[in-house]
Amino acid sequence: MKITLITDSTCDITPEELSAKGVKFAPLKVLFPDREYVDKIDLTNAEFYEKMKASETLPSTSQVNPNEFHELFEKELNEGNHVIGLFLSSELSGTYQSAVIAKEMTSSDHITLIDARTTSFGLGLLLNTLIGFVEQGLTVEEIVEAMDEKIRKTQLYGMLDTLENLKKGGRLSSSSAIIGKMLNLKPIIETKDGLVNMAAKVRGSKKGMNWMLEQLLQEYPEGKIDAIAIAHANNIEKLEEFRHLILKSFKVETIYESEIGSVVGTHTGEGAVGLAFFRK
Repeated sequence: MKITLITDSTCDITPEELSAKGVKFAPLKVLFPDREYVDKIDLTNAEFYEKMKASETLPSTSQVNPNEFHELFEKELNEGNHVIGLFLSSELSGTYQSAVIAKEMTSSDHITLIDARTTSFGLGLLLNTLIGFVEQGLTVEEIVEAMDEKIRKTQLYGMLDTLENLKKGGRLSSSSAIIGKMLNLKPIIETKDGLVNMAAKVRGSKKGMNWMLEQLLQEYPEGKIDAIAIAHANNIEKLEEFRHLILKSFKVETIYESEIGSVVGTHTGEGAVGLAFFRK
């Protein structure tokens, strides 16, 4: 039985890349005051960041609804395929639960759902790993077991470049945002136990990138790594600088690069850069 992979748009891999890899995706939505946009379909990343910058309030985001998943599932089941779905953390969105409801609507045993417990380029790193397991010819049971281990070991860090989104979202006062800007503070967030937490605060982006590399070095003191993922939020120059720093200290077999899209970018803000890897 052929395996079909389905994910959601927060993996921040482009639709073209997903299509080339044979992966289907369900898009989340972003709501601005003027209208609702379908992530990766109605709005390019560049257009999104421009609209967000011009907006006095942050856009809101909405999960994939069960009917959308049901339609995707039914199509694959009717073609005799087994579906494996890998979705962003159930702690961050109801998207995974929507997939669970859709599976129950089909009453099929040929749907396997996996909660990635992370999002964005962390989800993308896991998805590329999942693709590799399928290509190796592993059974569904073997894939689930291998993915469980990888999910437990996934580490994502993201350095925010601006405090504006935290202020607009009500998570930071205006006075604190002003002080933070004066001090050039760069919060570093992480996904842990499926949730987003504050990992550190540093002064300046160079220190922030070095802090993330220090965490990577603790896991890989010998400097050899199979695969990592790096990402940026409309800041390709910063990503290139980060990649250069990584390759000065580490020998990495595969680096997956992506741009943080509208759903996750709503929370990180423009200019963020990040790193995802598997802890040993």
